[in-house]
Formats: sequence, structure tokens, C-alpha cells
Amino acid sequence: MAFNQFTKCVNVKDKVYPGKPTVVAVLAAIATLAVGGGLSPYTAIPLLLIVIGFCLWWLYDRLICLGGDRCAIGFLGNVEPPDAKSGFEMFDTDFSFNLVLAPHQYQERPPGYLTTPLPPAPPGKDPKEWADEKFKEALHAQIADDGLQGVLIKETDTTGNEKAIFGTKKYDFLGYFSTIGGWSVKYNFQPYLHCEFEGPGVLDLLHSAEAALAFATAAAVVCAIPVIGWLACAVLSAIAGLIALVGIFEAINDKAKPTVYDPVTGQTSSAMHPLSDILFVRGTWVFDTFHEGWNELHPIKDCYLVAKASWQSADVIDWDNAIASYMVAIGRWTWDASKLPNFTPIKDGPPKPSDWTDWVKFWCDHVETASSPLTVAAQSRQENQWTIHPLVDGCQPERGGDPAPDLR
Repeated sequence: MAFNQFTKCVNVKDKVYPGKPTVVAVLAAIATLAVGGGLSPYTAIPLLLIVIGFCLWWLYDRLICLGGDRCAIGFLGNVEPPDAKSGFEMFDTDFSFNLVLAPHQYQERPPGYLTTPLPPAPPGKDPKEWADEKFKEALHAQIADDGLQGVLIKETDTTGNEKAIFGTKKYDFLGYFSTIGGWSVKYNFQPYLHCEFEGPGVLDLLHSAEAALAFATAAAVVCAIPVIGWLACAVLSAIAGLIALVGIFEAINDKAKPTVYDPVTGQTSSAMHPLSDILFVRGTWVFDTFHEGWNELHPIKDCYLVAKASWQSADVIDWDNAIASYMVAIGRWTWDASKLPNFTPIKDGPPKPSDWTDWVKFWCDHVETASSPLTVAAQSRQENQWTIHPLVDGCQPERGGDPAPDLR
């Protein structure tokens, strides 16, 4: 599956910028350029350098690598389209979405959580805020410590062991929380695996700022030449200002779209259905230093529709139904022939913990094979361009041609 990638994660020891740049300064620079601040090269140059520096950090120094590509299967809780963003994040035109990792449920808490009283709030701490923090910690730990897929949202030693200059913890870690709609209530603290399809907004902004800087620098040089230089300075400054203005507009509007492949129909769609889709995803596992602290898959390289969610009861996902085809495929369960054409499994016990991780690995291995250069090359060969059946509308390779790669 084709995907867009405009960022690069960095090893934690190779980070160039020690902290997080000030967003206010960048927004002020962009706003000044938008209202004509780029018409003078002497104001445009420092403003453009601020924008360029922030864009370079955003694209190439913000995300910390946690260990290559990872795969996951989860229930689509909600989506965060780029249209809903404000402030500098308007230029972050990624399409984000959030997964409840299999086999977990809404608001799943550790056993005995409600019967164990919370310790009192520390002095000076609002009791409600304290209770909310402890509630979120319990929800997050229930998934992060499951020994299955939860490791993806669990704090890693890569970032957790990093220290600031005075020995304090360098990167805070809270985990990613957002809302999820229930049958009768909207839950505010649902822990998720955060995922992002990348959009080119910040890269567009970087390219326009670099182009504008070239013209602004030239303008600053010729401004010192009387008469003719002044005219050339005005023209070059106007070009720099126009490039900056057009670049800002283009960056905001160059938005990512999701790409979801349905292996049953063979169709690819940009539609995502929260509270319905169960998705397989593969992407680069990173820690985002711009936010309060969480791991995510960024960018998403593959996204497949695994199943449509069914429900055991209100807000209780029937995960057995989602994994049933896999359990039948490995011989653990069978389909009940008396209930065909409905596919109802006869279960030989519930899925084991290893079944959930093996299910993800099964999808991961098959999707990686489908995306491999060997497979793509084989699919592009003339003899594999049939639609109905190889014997009906296919063709045979020319004698003496290169043999098709063995994909077994």
C-alpha cells in the first residue's frame, strides 16, 4: 500500500535540539509574514529563519525512534482530521486516529480498582484532579501492562531513562487519552494507541520559507545599491513576501487523507468509521516530544479493515467474533455448519493470550509479504494482469524471459 512519509525519527542520543521550540514565536513569525512582514528583507530574514528552524525540528528532530516498524490491531475509537486543528497545528496536516488495542474494552480497569480506596491527594493538589490522574493511570496500565500489544503504549527505557541537565526526567510520559462515545455516555479518558497518516503541510511551509529566504537575502544585498538597487530590492522583497504568503496558504490546505484497504472487496477507501471498524495498522513506532508524552505509530504505512465490530452488550466489543476467522484458520475453532450462511464459530475455549499476539503477527507477516518488492514486481508482470482468471484473460510469459520470482 502506498503511503506518505515526510518526517524522520531520530535516535534519542542523536537529537540536535535539547528542548521544545516555542510555538508562540513561530506563530508570531508566521502571522507577521502573512500581514506583510516579509516586504522588508530586514524583517523577513529573521522571521523566515524562525519558521525554517521550527520546521526542521518538527520534521527531523521531534520524533524519537523506538525500534522500527510495528504492527497492531485495534478498535477505531475516534478520528482527528486535520480540519479540526488550530494554532500552529493547522500546519500539521496529518490525519490522526486512535485505536483501543485488542482485546481490550472501553474504560477497562484493573480488577478491584473500585474497591481499593485512593490515597489522599498531596497537599495543595485539587482532589478531583488527583482522582482523575489516578483513574487515567489505572486505565492506561491495564492495557500497557497486558503482555500483549500494550507494550506499544507503555513508556520505554529509550525515553524514560533520559535525564535533563540537573538529573530530572527529561521526557514526561502520560500516554495518549481522548474521548470515546458510549451507548449512554461519552467517556473522556480512554487510553489509545495514537496513529497518524502524514500530510505535507509542514514540509510545504519549509519549502516556501526557504524559497522566500533566498529572495529576501538577495533583496538585502541589492538594497544597498542606490536607485536601481532600491527598485530591485522592492521587486525581490515583494516576490519573497508573495512566496511566503502563498506557502502559508498551501501548507494549511495540503491535508492528508486516510487509506484503508478492505481485503474482502479489494477496494481502498478514505472512509473511516469510528465505533465500527476493527483495523490492522503498520507504522513506525515513535515517541512524540512535542506533546505531553506518548508513543504512537507515525507514519502509518499500511491500514487494513480486519472486521466490523459486533457487540456482546452495551459498550462491550465482541472480540471473539473479530478473531474467529483466524482461530478457524489455525484449527482451534470450526464454523457451525448448521448456521450457514452465517459464520458462527464453535469454540474450543476462549483465545489464549498467545492467540492475540499470533493474530497480529499473522496479519503483519502477510501484509509485509504483499508490500515486498518481490511481490510488487511479480504483480506488475504482464502475465499477472488478468482480471477474471489467468486461463480466461491472462497471458503466458515470453519464452526466454526472466522467470517470475519464487514467492513461496
